[in-house]
Amino acid sequence: MQISPAHWHMLVNHFPIILILVGSLFLTVGLIFKKDAIKSTALLIVVLAGLTALPANATGEGAEEQVEEIQGVSHDAIEIHEHAAKNGLLTILGAGFIALVSVFVFAKNKKTGNTFVIITLVAALVSSGFMSYVGLTGGEIRHSEIRGDFGRGNTSSQPATIFDQDEEEHRE
Repeated sequence: MQISPAHWHMLVNHFPIILILVGSLFLTVGLIFKKDAIKSTALLIVVLAGLTALPANATGEGAEEQVEEIQGVSHDAIEIHEHAAKNGLLTILGAGFIALVSVFVFAKNKKTGNTFVIITLVAALVSSGFMSYVGLTGGEIRHSEIRGDFGRGNTSSQPATIFDQDEEEHRE
C-alpha cells in the first residue's frame, strides 16, 4: 500500500500543534518551579515544534490537490486553512528560532537566559493559539463534527458559522 500525499499530511500535521502546546506547558512549569532541566527540555521541544512544522507545511499542497475534488470538500475551507497555515508557520518558526537562541543564552548565563525563556514562552503561547486555529481549520475540511453540522442533516461542505446557528434557531 502506497501512502498518499493526504496520508502524509495527516501523519505529520499533528506534531507541530501538539509539540508547541507541550513546549508552552513545560516552559510554564519550568518557570513556576524554577527547574532549569524542565526549562531546557521545554526549549528543545519548542525548537522541535518549529522543525516539525516544515514537513507539515510541505505536505499540505499535495493533500490539497488530492482532496479538493472530493464531493463535500469546500474549496473555501481549504483556502481558510491554507491562509491560517501560512500564519501559523511563521509564528511557530519564529518561536522555534527564539527558543534555539534561548538554548544557547540559557546555557551561558542563567539570569539572562531566564529572560529569554520568558520571551520564548510568550512566542510559544502566541504560536499555540495560531497553531490551534490551523488545526481547527484543517479539521473543518473533512470533519462535520468540527464544522458544527454533525447530526443536523446539513450536507453543506461549508464551515458552520455563528450565523448558521442563529438562522436555525429562528426556523424552530
